[in-house]
Amino acid sequence: MQWHEIFPQDTQPTMEDIVEYIGGEAKQLWQELMEYIEEKYKAKPKLTYSCCSGKPGWNVKFQKSGQSLGTLYPEENSFSVLLVISYKLEQKMEAILPALTDNIAEIYRHAGDYMKIGKWVMFQVKDLATLEDYKKLISVKLSPKSSK
Repeated sequence: MQWHEIFPQDTQPTMEDIVEYIGGEAKQLWQELMEYIEEKYKAKPKLTYSCCSGKPGWNVKFQKSGQSLGTLYPEENSFSVLLVISYKLEQKMEAILPALTDNIAEIYRHAGDYMKIGKWVMFQVKDLATLEDYKKLISVKLSPKSSK
């Protein structure tokens, strides 16, 4: 059963529901990401419902200091991330591309234009390397706070 069928618009899932739906190894990746964003950005998850035909259903958004840290879409055994990266950050992005996995660097290079303000970057997180790439991408948008 699809995510949007299990949790239609009138049935908001809990964060625990999301973790259970994701399941598998990706469940740990999701939990690690939630802890990372809370610790490094002090950002709280915001659940929203999307009627978008590409990824309908409940998703999780993070925002801090006016910067979107992305929209996360729960999937079975994975989750997808959508980031809009401003063209103003192009130089910084080019500088970190060699530090990204080949797959994510390629997705960035070929990402579509979003309303002439930036690149629309979407990818699936199934492993630790891709999760680390996501952390690097959001750090270009907003530097994480150092641990004390």
